[in-house]
Amino acid sequence: MLTQRISTLLFGMAVCIAVPLAGRVSAQIPQQFTNLKTLPKDIKRADLIQFMRGYATDLGVRCNHCHVGENPASLDGYDFASDAKEPKRTARVMIAMTQAINTTYLPETGRKPLAEVKCATCHHGAVRPQHLGVRSEPAP
Repeated sequence: MLTQRISTLLFGMAVCIAVPLAGRVSAQIPQQFTNLKTLPKDIKRADLIQFMRGYATDLGVRCNHCHVGENPASLDGYDFASDAKEPKRTARVMIAMTQAINTTYLPETGRKPLAEVKCATCHHGAVRPQHLGVRSEPAP
């Protein structure tokens, strides 16, 4: 019972800290987007933020991995439109690749895929995909 109360208290404290911080970070993200090349030009801000958070999680990185900026905690001074960083250019190629797999190649199999291919399919939270080992049993 005491453990549950402590857990609830800690969770409440974390929410109280995280919510104001999330608002500040979100405030640094532009309202209008420029230089979108692989994502829809009319993408909603919330959808773009969700995509970016997904990419960050799938590769185990922060915003400054692809975007020019020094403070990933606040995003102050970030130049999101800049193409100066190689990982951003690579990400565009990889996004186009996963889009092609999902919209062109998987439908050609004639079967409905169990899941959509995304960054985590290969990256599993690492910048460079890691070999997951040899199958212990033959494929069906």
